[in-house]
Amino acid sequence: MRKLHPFFIIGTVGMIITSILHIFLTLGLSIPSAHSSFYVIYPIFIAFLAIGFGLTLKNQRELETAKQ
Repeated sequence: MRKLHPFFIIGTVGMIITSILHIFLTLGLSIPSAHSSFYVIYPIFIAFLAIGFGLTLKNQRELETAKQ
């Protein structure tokens, strides 16, 4: 099994927790101003996820070339 970069894990867990919190604030509490705070949080975790994905692919390719 390949090792995932910590940025990938941070981005994934952050997106899941943020999504659950966003759904709870929107449906559970019906706070209309809750959406504006999430416009900043989602892109941050998407950036972590993208960087982690790229670094995971880079590490995987380096391991494959080292084995050959």
